[in-house]
Amino acid sequence: MKIFIRLFLFACLSAHSLAQTHFNVLVYHHVSENSPASTSVSPAKFREHLQFFKDNQFPVIALDEALSAVVQNKTLPKNAIAITFDDAYRSIYHNAFPLLTEFDYPFTIFAATDPIDQKFADMLTWDQLREMKQAGVIIANHSRDHGYLVRHRSLDELWLAQTRLNIEYAQQRLIDELGNDIPNWFAYPYGEFSHSLQALISEMGYVGFAQHSGGVNSASNFTALPRFAAAGIYANTKTLKTKIESVPMPIDESNLSDMLTDNKQPRFHAILTDMSDMNSTVNCFVDGQWQDTVWTGQQSFELVSTEPLSQGRHRYNCTSPSKTLDAFYWYSKPWLIQTKE
Repeated sequence: MKIFIRLFLFACLSAHSLAQTHFNVLVYHHVSENSPASTSVSPAKFREHLQFFKDNQFPVIALDEALSAVVQNKTLPKNAIAITFDDAYRSIYHNAFPLLTEFDYPFTIFAATDPIDQKFADMLTWDQLREMKQAGVIIANHSRDHGYLVRHRSLDELWLAQTRLNIEYAQQRLIDELGNDIPNWFAYPYGEFSHSLQALISEMGYVGFAQHSGGVNSASNFTALPRFAAAGIYANTKTLKTKIESVPMPIDESNLSDMLTDNKQPRFHAILTDMSDMNSTVNCFVDGQWQDTVWTGQQSFELVSTEPLSQGRHRYNCTSPSKTLDAFYWYSKPWLIQTKE
C-alpha cells in the first residue's frame, strides 16, 4: 500500500512538472533563401527548427487553444509554443506549409489584405489561404495595407477613425474570402503600437499581438502580447531553446510607459508582482548591450539607456534566473522613438 501511494504521488508530481500556465509564441515572416535575411529562415533551417521542437519535446499547439487555456487559468504542456507568420508571404505556402503538415504542427498567419487583393507576386493568394485554412491553419488580421499605424500621426480622433476603418476593412475582407470564423486578433504592423492604439484595439474587442519578446500568461496585456522572433539572427536553436524554456517575468503592466515616445532615453520603471521564485539578480540589455539597473524598492527597478537612442524601434530586455526551474524569467519593453523634430 505504501509503495502504491508513493507511486501515485510521484505520478502526480511528474504530471505537474510537465504542465505550466504560460506559453511562448514564435513569429516568422519568410521561409525562403531569396528574401531579406533579417526576417527570413531558409527551408532547411525551418525544417531544423521543427525537428528541434520535436526532439526536445517542445509541444506546438494552436494559438486559439493556448489563449483559451491562459484566459481560463488552465494548464498547458511544459514548454508549449505557438507558431505564427506575419505578412502572408507566398513562401509560407510553398516552403513552410508542407513542412508543418509533415510534422503535424498547427500555425497562424496574420495577413495584410491589400497586397493579396493587388496580387503582388510574393504574397499568398486567396485560394492558397483558403486551402491552408481548410487544413486547419488560422488566418487573422494584420491590417489592410501594412502601413505604419502610429508614426508621424497626431493620434487624434481622425487618426483613430481611419485606423478603425483600416482594421475593420481587413477583417471584412478576410471574412468575405475565408468565412465567418476569423478570430478577432490583430498583429501590429512592424510590431509598433501606442496606448491610443491599444485602447482602440480593446474597444473593438481584439487581442493584439506585437513583436517584442516574452511569454504569455493570464497576467499579460492582451492588447500587446509578445512574440519571440525566430528568423534572421534569432534563428539559432541554442538561443531559441532558452527563449522557449523561459517564463514570463511577473511585471505589473498596468502603468507602463507608452511604446511611442519622443524621449531618446526613455525610462522603464518595472514593478514586480511576485519575486518568490526569482533570483535577486536582474540582467537587462538595451538593444542587446548589457546595462545596469537601479533598484527603487524591494520589488521595483528602473532602466534608462545611458546613450541617446536613434529614431525608430528599440528594446529593453530583462531576464532573471528562476530559483526552482532551469529557466529564465523574461520581459521585454519595446520603444518607438519619434522625436518632434
